[in-house]
Amino acid sequence: MSDAPLNGIVALLDDAPLDDHIGVVEVLAQEGVTNLSLPTGAPDFEELASLYGQRVRLGAHGPVDDPAALVARGADFILPDFLSPDVAIAAATLKVACYASAMTPNETLTVLEMPVTGVQLRPAEVVGPTMAEHLRELGLIGRVVPRGGLISFTAKQWLKAGSPAVCMDQHLIGDALTGGDLAALRDRCRSLA
Repeated sequence: MSDAPLNGIVALLDDAPLDDHIGVVEVLAQEGVTNLSLPTGAPDFEELASLYGQRVRLGAHGPVDDPAALVARGADFILPDFLSPDVAIAAATLKVACYASAMTPNETLTVLEMPVTGVQLRPAEVVGPTMAEHLRELGLIGRVVPRGGLISFTAKQWLKAGSPAVCMDQHLIGDALTGGDLAALRDRCRSLA
């Protein structure tokens, strides 16, 4: 468990059978995408944490009421949909990285008043990478992790502007969790290098 900030690519995985997760997680780990987030209610969370906890940093995204329960399941960071001050304090006490949601610079400043590791700027595709430059000019980019609709090109723009990490979902994972081509997933990972 660590409250260290996220860095690099964070792959947001959907619910899927364990066998499908294993192939995808293996490819992601081999390609250096070692921050992976599962839905908070993922039934195989503990098993994936047991299998891959030494090779990847596993987190949880979605509704979060009890950070302690997620940490007990193996979560090392949380990306809550909504964050109350009580949940933020609980995560800070547990020393688990926690990212509140915001969309504007003003919202970013407001949520950074809570004891959080940083901010998920979402949905990132709405504001685009131009917002990254604006947040850099305001001195906020170092605590902002964009999430939602990023493609390889825009993810790289956010990272170049100074964002420590980017959350990627469907544009990275594609159909890999539903029997899709794992070689194509590998290619998408490499396009981020």
